[in-house]
Amino acid sequence: MAEFKNEFSWSKTRDEIFRSCPRQYWFAYYGYWNGWLEDAPDRTRQIYILKNLKNRQVWAGEKVHECIHRSLNNIRRGIRVLPVEEIVSITLDQMRAEFRSSREKNYLKNPKTCALFEHEYGIEVADEQWKEVAQNVETCLRNFYASDIYAGLKSHQKEGWLEVEEFSSFHLEDVKITLAIDCAIREGEDIYIYDWKTGRSISEDLPVQLSCYALYAMEKWRISPERLKIIEFNLLFDKSKWFTISQTEIGSIKGYIRGSIKDMQSLLGDIENNIPMEEECFSKVEDERVSLRCNFKKICRP
Repeated sequence: MAEFKNEFSWSKTRDEIFRSCPRQYWFAYYGYWNGWLEDAPDRTRQIYILKNLKNRQVWAGEKVHECIHRSLNNIRRGIRVLPVEEIVSITLDQMRAEFRSSREKNYLKNPKTCALFEHEYGIEVADEQWKEVAQNVETCLRNFYASDIYAGLKSHQKEGWLEVEEFSSFHLEDVKITLAIDCAIREGEDIYIYDWKTGRSISEDLPVQLSCYALYAMEKWRISPERLKIIEFNLLFDKSKWFTISQTEIGSIKGYIRGSIKDMQSLLGDIENNIPMEEECFSKVEDERVSLRCNFKKICRP
């Protein structure tokens, strides 16, 4: 079997982590590598486990995305979608089981199971706050399945479906740029990309994300930016926003990505093989706002 190689790529998430803290970036993209192997060194194994932690808000968002992904794929394949009451009930039951598993720290033996940041670090979370997480998931699901957007997708022609929750990529020069499209459909000469949001705030990096969608669509489907419509649907507040991308923004994001790539690769000892310098070369950001939320704080060296 060929060796699984850690190849360099760029993504919005990778850029966010790099800008937040280079040491955290090292853990997330290099320190964990091979931590899934049975004979992995103890520290590498621990880094791999910590990399898979997610806080309760991220966990909730993933559960909502999983439901929508399954429903839309069923629509594409002509399979009946369950009533929303059943979807909500099944999802909340799954969350209860995952919560118990995480609380018991089963992820220490099986890192592929649910691992919540709050449980790993013993963070006190009131029962009412956990209930709010479940309530927000239910609200997001009910808003989605009652929306005009969902109604439109249900009736969309089968041949017009392009992607649903797929991990995709395109190239900028010789570097792979990765992204995930929540949903993309073609309607006439236009392409519509949908982005489901479950949080309370809009990301400050939204222009980067939208421009990456545009770059991908231009390469994958040979479409001009003018024919691309991007819809952000905040499921928690049941509000949608429409965006378009200009050629000027396309040029700007290319320049931004090139600069980000150069910054990341400046900390590689071997760029061709994506081999990083020593851990200590990746500076640790001394900012409590960053360290308090960092998955790796219990093993990060001074």
